Amino acid sequence: MNNIIEIKVPLEYFEKDRNNELEARLAKFNLTPGDTIRFLEWDKEKDTLTGRFYDRKVLKLHKIHRATKYWSKKDLEKFGIYIFQLDKE
Repeated sequence: MNNIIEIKVPLEYFEKDRNNELEARLAKFNLTPGDTIRFLEWDKEKDTLTGRFYDRKVLKLHKIHRATKYWSKKDLEKFGIYIFQLDKE
């Protein structure tokens, strides 16, 4: 059974990132190819969801544990990072 994983996306990136074919996220959740990522538009200032969203299916998945500028070394060592390919809308 494939899962739906919900991820908040700040307002300024919601439309801009909508057509990305690759995504990188801290691996704080279980993810497998075939799962659906539901991208939820999030107003960061108000800390509320707008109600808008879009779904994309995970085609391929890689997990890495190297440091980046986006996540702390502690979190990377604990969770790793998912790099996943998404289907086209």
